[in-house]
Amino acid sequence: MRNLRSTGTWVVLTAAATLLSACAAPDANDATAQAAAAGRQLEPRASDKPLKPKEMQQALADAYAAFERKQYDAAMTGAQRVLAGNPAGKGAAEAQYLRGRVLEERAAQASGVGDSSGAKAALQSAREAYNAALAANPAPAVEGNIRAGIANVAYFQDDYATAIAEWTAAHEKITEPQTKAWVLYRVGLSQQRFGNFPDADRTFALVQQQYSGTEAARRAAAHQGARGFHVQVGVFTSPTNADATIASLRADGIIGTHITDAQGRHVVRIGPAPTYDQAKALKARLAAKFPDAVILP
Repeated sequence: MRNLRSTGTWVVLTAAATLLSACAAPDANDATAQAAAAGRQLEPRASDKPLKPKEMQQALADAYAAFERKQYDAAMTGAQRVLAGNPAGKGAAEAQYLRGRVLEERAAQASGVGDSSGAKAALQSAREAYNAALAANPAPAVEGNIRAGIANVAYFQDDYATAIAEWTAAHEKITEPQTKAWVLYRVGLSQQRFGNFPDADRTFALVQQQYSGTEAARRAAAHQGARGFHVQVGVFTSPTNADATIASLRADGIIGTHITDAQGRHVVRIGPAPTYDQAKALKARLAAKFPDAVILP
């Protein structure tokens, strides 16, 4: 599962991941580990004392460092530690945001092994964590990242109206130029999938005007002008293989098109479908014979 963070331009917040305090009971450590593994937030207890400011900052820093090392269980445990003693206080927004990041990674892992139900559940849990982060009165810079997280999850849940609204709000608050370019590009993608092609074209034009020379601008140019969706079933170096694929599709009652791309490769695609939902249905119909088919743009 690709997302905004995979571009390498994501703004990383300060953060953390460690075990519970040594004064906690052994079963409290076990409960924290189990809750972290499941992506659940612990309910605060009388024994969970709020962390002192320096302790909280260190816990967050350690947890975010663990996340960058791809130690996701440790990152989740650190976030849970902050929230157990400070469920709505200082640091809560950053901790909930980190929970959302970890849960998105778990969704990607589940998707990678074909566990679609696990991926959906993890995405929904990530969305809930981001919403909790937004409710915890984050600083403006943190809010931009949280809203981008909500948008990212909504996009992969096919909730394009929310993705448009949240990425638009995030674009106003995020300050790093390259990240802003990717966020605005994602607004255009969501508008396109929502079926609002004129607005998508205007957004893609803005990406090219405001962030000229970036990868986001290059991709925006490639997406501009679309008025439907194709299902690409294969890309071949040999025209013979492309023609054989066309014949295979025809045997199933599907009309395919054979075109040559800018690199001289032979592309077989179907469409255009007027809506993204129709393109998804067509891709699903082809999944058994063409599992690597993709929807374009």
